[in-house]
Amino acid sequence: MDRRTFNQLALSGSMAALLPDFLLGNKRIMSVQLYSVRDDMQKDLVGTLKAVRKMGYRLVEGAGYNDGKFYGKTPSEFKMILSDLGLSMPSGHFGFGSANYNPQTRMINDAYKKAIDSAAEIGHEYVIAPYMIDSDRKGGALKQYIEGLNIAGEYAKKAGVKFGYHNHAFEFEKENGRVIYDMILQDTDPNLVLIQMDLYWTEKGKANTIELLKKNAGRVHLVHVKDMAKTEKQETVEVGDGSINFNEIFKYTPAAGVKYYVVELEHYVTTPMAGIAKAYKGLKKLKF
Repeated sequence: MDRRTFNQLALSGSMAALLPDFLLGNKRIMSVQLYSVRDDMQKDLVGTLKAVRKMGYRLVEGAGYNDGKFYGKTPSEFKMILSDLGLSMPSGHFGFGSANYNPQTRMINDAYKKAIDSAAEIGHEYVIAPYMIDSDRKGGALKQYIEGLNIAGEYAKKAGVKFGYHNHAFEFEKENGRVIYDMILQDTDPNLVLIQMDLYWTEKGKANTIELLKKNAGRVHLVHVKDMAKTEKQETVEVGDGSINFNEIFKYTPAAGVKYYVVELEHYVTTPMAGIAKAYKGLKKLKF
């Protein structure tokens, strides 16, 4: 960009569209979880990412890792695709289960070590365990799962990335008299296992989201932001079209340690691509 073009854009106000949110003085750093557009990613990887960038997103969160590759590409290949489009991917979801951890050796298995190493290679800041399968939610399997989170966190720290856990609603149910989410938070080292709090699912699980943010100050580095439909099924909808009072919740996110606000959709009023475009605009309107 030459000096004349730069000055014209600055005078017209269009320069703001080219600058990241944090350079504009906003506290938010916005991203989008690519699981929201998973079918589009399979059909047209580059075209989908190009469209995501055109919407205004500069950051994405991955959900397409498999055996050392991201969406079928090596870490260096996918990183180059993102870079060429003006995108980066500071965080990603990597499935974790009790089977990934051996309590006898107190080690995670080679497959998960490879996942963390791949995340470090692509330049992730955060590796997130996105889901706990049904069989891991009770008894010894749950204990093994939680122990494994700590060990995965240790390995991630050595690899130069941070490790975290992403919630749904079932974590607010009890197992042996204890709330599962409390078990995860209390039985893991906060220096090794941080939180990606899904604000839709905390509300869906009838938890007190604000109290959770207060109670875990400094540990919540990322949040998933999707709204709750005002229907009986309470589907996910675009930010601003539902019942969640994000303006009130966001009063407490800075103190909680939140750095990234990640748009996600699991249900669609129109199409996935149109949904995340609308959600981006809805999120930008909120106070942070």
